[in-house]
Amino acid sequence: MKNMIFKIVIIAVILAAGWVAVFNIPDAVESFLPVVKTVTMARTEYNQTASGAGLISLNPKDGAWLVTIAVGESDIRRVEPGQPADIKGAAFDDGVYTATVLQIGEIATNQSGEFIQETVVEVILKIDNPDDALKQGYTARADIKTDEMQTINIIPYSAILQDDTGEFVYVLSGNTATRRDILTGIELADGAQVVSGLFDNDRIIVSPGSVNDNALVRNEAIT
Repeated sequence: MKNMIFKIVIIAVILAAGWVAVFNIPDAVESFLPVVKTVTMARTEYNQTASGAGLISLNPKDGAWLVTIAVGESDIRRVEPGQPADIKGAAFDDGVYTATVLQIGEIATNQSGEFIQETVVEVILKIDNPDDALKQGYTARADIKTDEMQTINIIPYSAILQDDTGEFVYVLSGNTATRRDILTGIELADGAQVVSGLFDNDRIIVSPGSVNDNALVRNEAIT
């Protein structure tokens, strides 16, 4: 009992004095620290998409269901007839239709948004799997899968926290958890892209829970 009390006192003294960055933590003390699981960023290949919003219509000539969207000029160079796309919309709940790029407009036009004007090109897609739920005039969003691949760094969603200043993670430095502000980008099924804020060898706490900045923890690496 006396030994346990002594160890607890040592931990309290180390925390109060801020000695963590100066001295190595004794093994007896480290065994009392909460365990966290950590990973490094994973690299994955991502098939870039070109996206746009528009309306669904029915072609009276052949009965084909079409989606006409506006694609920004910065993305249109990647779009070609025959490319596949996913179609989503508020009327479809979580359902997704598949489509194929049918036609690309010859003329660019200016489209007024809420705050800016954007130069766009009209793209028409044919829905591959129509059903009775489709109605003319429904709004939809198309994500066209282009042929351009890029390598991106991702981390698990469970590692990402957010407050009034933005998104952040906790990175392990020795036995100390340190806050690191990050910028995320593309969202995939198994994680979010890290655009900035992390380095390849950073060990990121996966489920930080109640971890605080400069907290003492013990690492259990996953990958």
